[in-house]
Amino acid sequence: MAKKQEAAVNETPNTGTPLPGFDGPAPPDEETFDPNADVQIAGDFDTELEYKPVPLIAKGRYNGNVTKVIFDPENQTIVWTVTFAGNEGRVLMDGETQVDGVTLTYKNWLPKPGDEDEMTKTGRQTKRQAKVNMLKDFADAMKINMASPKIIIESLANQDWIGHGVACEVGFSTYQGRTFNQIDRMVAS
Repeated sequence: MAKKQEAAVNETPNTGTPLPGFDGPAPPDEETFDPNADVQIAGDFDTELEYKPVPLIAKGRYNGNVTKVIFDPENQTIVWTVTFAGNEGRVLMDGETQVDGVTLTYKNWLPKPGDEDEMTKTGRQTKRQAKVNMLKDFADAMKINMASPKIIIESLANQDWIGHGVACEVGFSTYQGRTFNQIDRMVAS
């Protein structure tokens, strides 16, 4: 009897074919949905009736405050979060939702190794030069110092830029067929 059990353990399920180099029990079958199980979905909904696209902010200039600034090491970016405020009751394109309280992000792309060897799409300058120029223009418009990595790191650590009032030019971008808002330009207000 022990020989029969050992043989059954070393065979693939349902075929009786030995598993090469396998000494343990056969792997379990993949779990499948059990239609007899008591499955409870907590809420009730109808996606066909309830679907509403995320309301967008109309293109234009809006006031806000910097509420968060972080460094994203993977993408070598500084990510600014702006919370809109002081926009005199303006609403999103759905006609209901207030602009004030909505948040958007803006990114500064920092130069990274290899950018000096790669040209921009226009072919007029290297990616490094383009990123340095954009960072300088942004810092000047925001009336802040971003002259070096050391200064940027200290400002992030001290949260120097939190609370700054800004004016943002809001526009649109499309990704995978969906339209989103983006901050095209941000300046100190």
